[in-house]
Amino acid sequence: MIIKDIKIRNFRSYYGDNCLSLSKGLTLIIGDNGDGKTTLYEALEWLFDTTGENKKESHVSEKRKAELEPAEIDELSVSITFEHDGEKEIKKSFTFEKSLDGSFRTRDFKFIGYINTGAERISVPGDRLLNQCFETVIRNYCMFKGEEQLNVFDNDDNALKILVETFSGFKQFDKLVEMTTNFDQKSANAANRELQNDKKVSNQAKELNAQLSDVTNDINSIKTELNEKRISISEFTTKLETLEKNQETSERYQEIKERIKGLKDKKAKLIVQSSCDYSTNLLDEQWILRSFPSIIKEFSSKVSALSKEKRRLNKLETERRAKEAGEREAISKIQKTINDFVPLPWNLPDKETMQEMIDAEVCKVCGRPAPKGTEAYEFMCNKLNEYLAHVAAEANKKVEKVEDEMPLFPNAFIDELHTRQIRLSGETEQEISKIATNISERLEFVEKRKAELSEVEKQLQELESEQNDLLVQSGLSAEFFDKNISDLKGLFETKGRYEKRVSELETTLKFKEERRTEIQNKLSQLEPTSSMTKVYQRVHTAFEKISKAFSNAKEQNINNFLQMLETESNVYLQKLNRNDFYGIIRIRKTINNSARIELYSENNVRIENPNGALKTTMYMSVLFAVSRITTLKREQDYPLIFDAPTSSFGGFKEDTFYNVLDTIDKQCIIVTKDLLDIDKTTGEKKLDFDVINKLSCSVYRIEKVEPFNDKDLSTIQTVIKQVK
Repeated sequence: MIIKDIKIRNFRSYYGDNCLSLSKGLTLIIGDNGDGKTTLYEALEWLFDTTGENKKESHVSEKRKAELEPAEIDELSVSITFEHDGEKEIKKSFTFEKSLDGSFRTRDFKFIGYINTGAERISVPGDRLLNQCFETVIRNYCMFKGEEQLNVFDNDDNALKILVETFSGFKQFDKLVEMTTNFDQKSANAANRELQNDKKVSNQAKELNAQLSDVTNDINSIKTELNEKRISISEFTTKLETLEKNQETSERYQEIKERIKGLKDKKAKLIVQSSCDYSTNLLDEQWILRSFPSIIKEFSSKVSALSKEKRRLNKLETERRAKEAGEREAISKIQKTINDFVPLPWNLPDKETMQEMIDAEVCKVCGRPAPKGTEAYEFMCNKLNEYLAHVAAEANKKVEKVEDEMPLFPNAFIDELHTRQIRLSGETEQEISKIATNISERLEFVEKRKAELSEVEKQLQELESEQNDLLVQSGLSAEFFDKNISDLKGLFETKGRYEKRVSELETTLKFKEERRTEIQNKLSQLEPTSSMTKVYQRVHTAFEKISKAFSNAKEQNINNFLQMLETESNVYLQKLNRNDFYGIIRIRKTINNSARIELYSENNVRIENPNGALKTTMYMSVLFAVSRITTLKREQDYPLIFDAPTSSFGGFKEDTFYNVLDTIDKQCIIVTKDLLDIDKTTGEKKLDFDVINKLSCSVYRIEKVEPFNDKDLSTIQTVIKQVK
């Protein structure tokens, strides 16, 4: 089957009619991410799907849907024209209609095949024609999306069995083995029945058959357990090999895991340490006194200034009073020196006596008359006035004296402030200062912990991101590493126990089979009386040998197929890795009758983890080999269709790879973004014509029509242009 062209109409981004004409050899379809590469591949997948009707609205071009008027109808279709004992065509389609309410409905699903006989074009069911020309089992080894699907044995446990059944006549051997085994068992039963009925050897036959039955049951039980143990060992080996292959990844994962655990513990502690209820602590821890040291300092300064000012003013007042007292004393001394006599005190005679003397106009001191108007009378009046003035003066003096004797600072307010300042400046100040210091230290501690917490969270995020990248790159889950690493010792121990048990079972099985052979030989050596019994014995012996021969042939057939597949794979591996290291492909049958593709160096050292490009070419070599075997066995060629199989290749490897494919006589359709250079500055996309021009194959460019709205799918349209 060789595909001649592909036609796509209104399938997703492929708006309207689109066509690709394919060459017999290599066809490259080049496009950037988002240009419709995968959509093209999925259009073919949809066409080749024979499981039932699939007319999803989501398959329909959004651009075409946006253009439709209410009640307007259009068609979605995908078809291929191909060569297979003449020209044929298969087409899958359905119609879509826009309703008055703006919704869409799909109908009229069709899957039709056409056979061109030259004279006429015959229509047949599309699924029937497809399965006749490109059967499902073949399609499974012809279409691959991405590098991860290239290993057919990893993706399907029955892949080897299907391959063998399809291409090696395995099913015929199965029938023959089943038939001959049945004959062997029936002939054995018949021979034993005749022996037990023969009078001569009846007892011996019965005893030997009982022994044979027991040893056969033992053998069957041993084989069952042996198979179980071998499967378990295979599983353990696979796990251990996977761990070994990913040893660095595993060690790095565990390291990151431990660091993450440590950081999470640290984060939890920092969260506790950095949390602070300020409103509570403000009261409970007297945080309000935090600024006390500065307040008491200012308070002490002001109290000291007041005390100093008080002392200064008291000194001045004392000096003033001493000066006034000295002045009065000096005046008194002067007056005393001026007068020769000692005057009477101002209060003698008293007021009443002086008034009587004035009223009587008689001096009662000397007894002389002192009539009004006389000098003596005036003297007495002056004396009275002097008395009154003196009394008033004395009264004033008493007031002044009281005032003079009153201290300048009658209240002890400043002293009290000083006393309080002394009290606050002692142990209280130290205690409160300690609270303030503790608060400051606490705030500083909290801020440092918050900064540390932020850094820890950053580190934690980076480690978790690194851990996730590690898992993505390895293709394994965290559960795989967690479980198997924790069980690593147990895996080794259990595998060791099982291997020991397998060794014991194999030894026992060998002994039992020898014992069975011994018993069977004894049965065959019995000399019955009846000649018919001897005939039964000979028939059984013949069927036994035939059954063993077919069983061995069946096993050998599988081994021969694997050898052929291995040989063909290495031919392609060498071609695909020209001028580079490539190794040797070996295909190993596993215990569950699947297979493993392994790469070895010529010195018989297994290459545990080949690089991405080598691994891809290794798997593709096997696929080319399968395709080659298919061609040989079916006398028909089939296309290989790949979507982005070379993402792990570098530029040089890409050039070599496509040049090699171009020389292989095999239809190969590759959808890729290789050979497309993008200017990082301008974003302009250009094909690498330096490489393309060296190729003889067909080359197509697919890309989105510009301009388009990057948020509106209805503006997206993929166009196909043949560039070579």
